[in-house]
Amino acid sequence: MTRVTYPPEERKARLDQASDKLTQAVESIVTGEDWQRYLDFAAQLHSYSARNVFMLMEQAEARGWDGLGHVAGFKAWLNMDRHVRKGETSLKVLAPCRYKIRDDDGTERYVVRGFTVASVFASRQTDGEGEIPEPVRPELLTGDGPNGAWDALSELVEAQGFSVTRGPLSPANGTTDMITRTVTVADRLEGAAAVKTLAHELAHVLMHNGPLCDYLANRGRCEVEAESVAYLICDTFGLATDCYSFAYVANWSRGEMAVVIEAADKVRTCAAGILGSLGDVETGAVESGELVAA
Repeated sequence: MTRVTYPPEERKARLDQASDKLTQAVESIVTGEDWQRYLDFAAQLHSYSARNVFMLMEQAEARGWDGLGHVAGFKAWLNMDRHVRKGETSLKVLAPCRYKIRDDDGTERYVVRGFTVASVFASRQTDGEGEIPEPVRPELLTGDGPNGAWDALSELVEAQGFSVTRGPLSPANGTTDMITRTVTVADRLEGAAAVKTLAHELAHVLMHNGPLCDYLANRGRCEVEAESVAYLICDTFGLATDCYSFAYVANWSRGEMAVVIEAADKVRTCAAGILGSLGDVETGAVESGELVAA
């Protein structure tokens, strides 16, 4: 076995180098022509609250979809030259009930008095000539993971009082349940993807387990942080996750480089702590392949 821990100075240099590479790669994605076309299209869509986004993603997962994609109302899709296919079942969101009132000075304004359930549809439920640009999608790793990596990362998760298990998950590759203190990695993943996913979930355990972290309200930031940590850890293993991590971070940051840059110091600190606690892991290269949802 090859021990992957390094002297502090060398470890810092390696992490700084990998962090810079991640930031530059994400910036390259979000300044590209394809991403800008995607943003122009997305600007036509309604911006949903964090609660509605979470509700929509739960519904997508319940249907076994590989991600959510673009969401809009029936008429909005018609305005974009697309129509909802006959027989499609809508997704549900909470819509504010707005009422017009008149102030004592005669000024009219709208106030929200409660919410109602509204129906929307995902792009996959529509047909038509209108183009639907999509952001770059991560590629799932294939092949075996570095020897010893799964066990070493599992020990760190268990040291925090969490259990680690492989189980049927779709479309998510991994989940961390802070209530039951359980980390689950999809049993359909090959070894390399399983190791990368476990590193991602370990980052959630270390960085997002506590009352000060409101995951639902800050899901994008939390996912950027967790995947960035996974990238740095796997880079140290010699496990290249570029084809997955770059697109994942770009999508969850919504192309806002400030989110990636602001997370960098916190991410490097977490990764350094993990590397300083790891056991023996044999390094080696891994290939990538299948497309999956971000």
